[in-house]
Amino acid sequence: MSYVLITGASSGIGKAFAEEYASRGNNLILVARSSTKLDALATELGGTHNIDVRTFAQDLSLPDSAEKVFDFCNRENLAVGTLVNNAGFGLDGAFDSLPLETHEKMVVLHNLTLIKLTWLFLPEMKRRNQGDIINLSSVVAFQGIPYNAVYAATKAFVLTFSESIREELRHSGIRVFALCPGLTETEIFEKTGINPHRTLMPVGPPEPVVRSAIKSLNKNKSYSVPGFINKILIHGGRLLPRTVMLKLGMVLSQREKSMIKHQE
Repeated sequence: MSYVLITGASSGIGKAFAEEYASRGNNLILVARSSTKLDALATELGGTHNIDVRTFAQDLSLPDSAEKVFDFCNRENLAVGTLVNNAGFGLDGAFDSLPLETHEKMVVLHNLTLIKLTWLFLPEMKRRNQGDIINLSSVVAFQGIPYNAVYAATKAFVLTFSESIREELRHSGIRVFALCPGLTETEIFEKTGINPHRTLMPVGPPEPVVRSAIKSLNKNKSYSVPGFINKILIHGGRLLPRTVMLKLGMVLSQREKSMIKHQE
C-alpha cells in the first residue's frame, strides 16, 4: 500500500494537497509541527474518503528532522509513493535586520530538509521504478526580491535542484516537479503582516494551485507557474534586464510596506 507524504500539511497549500489527494483515494502521511491540527485533519479526511491517514508532528526546520520522518515511515512500514515537499515560511524585512537564527531555520526548512527527504525516499522509489516528487518553489525563484532575500534565494534553489535531479531521473520512472505559485492565501501572510487583499499582485486560494500542480505533473512538466498574470510576469520579466526587475521588486516591496503601515 502506497502513501502520499505531505510536509507542512496542517494549513495552506499543504492542506489543500492533502484534501486533493484524499479526494482521489490516496492514503496520506501528514507532517507538520502541530499535532492537534494534523490529527483533526486526519480524522476528517480519513472518515470522509475512507482512506488511511497517518500523522507525524515534527518541526522540519531542525537539521535532523528529515531523518526522524524517514524513521517513522520505516517503523510503520509505510511506503511513500509520492513526496510533497511543501513546508515553508516567509520573512519580510531587510536582510540584516532579521535574526540570523531565523535565516538559518529558513535555509534548513526550504533546502536542507527538502534535500534530505528526497535523498532518503528516492532509493525505494527507484527500486519500484515509480514515484512522484513535488517541491514547492515560488514565482520569486525567477528573480531576487529585496526585503525577501533569503526566501527568494531558497526558492530559486528549489527550482534549480528540482530541474537538475529530474533530468538525472528521466529514465527511472520517477517524476520530479517544482510548483512555482504566486501569492496564495496561506498563513504566511499572517506571519509577515501583509493583508493578501490589499497587495498589488493577484492573490488566489490554494485549491486551484494544487489542482494545477497535479495536472502539470501528470503532463510530465518540470515546473509550473499557476495563474495567467503570474505567467505573464515571469515570461515578461525574462525580456528585461535583471537590474530592472530588481528595482521593480524594490518598488513593490516599499509600496507593500507603505500599505501595511497605513492600515495600522
